[in-house]
Amino acid sequence: MLSLIFSYLQEGLRHYLFMLPVFIPISILFCFLYKKNRIPITPWFIAGQQLFMYLLAIILTVTGAGSIRDIGRYGNEIIRLEEINLIPFVGWGLSDIFGLIMNLLMFLPLGVLIPLLWKDGASFLQTAIAGFEFSLLIEISQLFDRRATDIDDLIMNTLGAMLGFLVYKLIFRKLTLLQVNNQNHSKWVRYSAHFTLLLVFLGYFFIGSPLIAFFYRKIYGF
Repeated sequence: MLSLIFSYLQEGLRHYLFMLPVFIPISILFCFLYKKNRIPITPWFIAGQQLFMYLLAIILTVTGAGSIRDIGRYGNEIIRLEEINLIPFVGWGLSDIFGLIMNLLMFLPLGVLIPLLWKDGASFLQTAIAGFEFSLLIEISQLFDRRATDIDDLIMNTLGAMLGFLVYKLIFRKLTLLQVNNQNHSKWVRYSAHFTLLLVFLGYFFIGSPLIAFFYRKIYGF
């Protein structure tokens, strides 16, 4: 288990570094919008924001999210009904239970980091919605790369984000070092988590995944 987690962390770090041409402009954009709205930020917030993006890189890596590279790679078989499950928790086995638990644990840090960075507007409901949104984007993208699109994953990922928020409340709620200081109660901060998740996913879908493939060819030869 530990070796598996370490390998995911290592591979996610590589993908994070390969995707810096995507992550850096997103960070600059938010810093510009915060400054324009007179919202002070600190270097600690910027560091926390990069930690958040590293986590998203891990999630995209582990889930095998599809991208623009996958469209057309498998002929006309973009939507395969036999690989879409819309009925929750059917035909469980031990391997399925392990996978569901891993999905929950994978999104748990997401539920912790969202209120750590954006306390204003990051309520339990908003955090759950953010986890649901990001998971839904991934599940839809998996229609393009021959991976199963499963409602079980969507449910467990959302529960993981919800559990992460509870962990934040129990352990980290007094930690304000990473938070953006939203003195003006700006809507930009209230919805920053949602915008960040959307921009990171779109950046990965259209730019990040091709960049990762490019660097793998250049560095590793495949």
